[in-house]
Amino acid sequence: MLLQELRQQVVEYGCKMFDAKLVRDGQGNISVLDEESGYIVITPTTIPYYSRKPEDICVIDQNRQMIEGRFPYTTEIALHMVFYKQRKDVRAVVHSHPLNSTAFGVIGESEMPVVLNEAAFHLGAALPVASYGRPGTEELANITVEAAGEGVGAIMAHHGLVTVGVSLKSAFDATLAAEDTARVVILARSMSGIVVPMDAEETSALREIYVKKCGF
Repeated sequence: MLLQELRQQVVEYGCKMFDAKLVRDGQGNISVLDEESGYIVITPTTIPYYSRKPEDICVIDQNRQMIEGRFPYTTEIALHMVFYKQRKDVRAVVHSHPLNSTAFGVIGESEMPVVLNEAAFHLGAALPVASYGRPGTEELANITVEAAGEGVGAIMAHHGLVTVGVSLKSAFDATLAAEDTARVVILARSMSGIVVPMDAEETSALREIYVKKCGF
């Protein structure tokens, strides 16, 4: 079986994503780029997370042609491919539907602030909110990668969240950091408090320290 270790990682992180209530079962999608072969390991469409086995995870090439797999790959393939084509630093993409982060995609705000040290480590800057695009389209992919810029991801209007990283762990950690941030901001606002974002320079400095220390 091709790329068994990476396919196993995708299975495991899919279960983590489901357990953390970042998606409903079968929703969301994950991919990892294998640098040596150039192949992309990506989740199949709609299969329940705890029913997946490594051989169910798709292996595709840069032209989206199936190399190995038992089921069709995710309908959000364009969202993953655009990051690999435009961002040479990206090795993994995680697309989820976390409730708190997604709330920022329906209230007309342009970004979600960083308010926690831990979030600064994993996000490095406020998380932008991309404008709306229809699910599964090239338009959505282009809108989202443009909004993310050189950052770790973006909130997708009326849809969900996408995060990227140099590894599946770093992309998933960014997802968790975004959702924790969203929850804290929502709680603070529910207390009639004024949310004070962390200083942008300090946020960037903490991110740099984290990357140097952890290697990603």
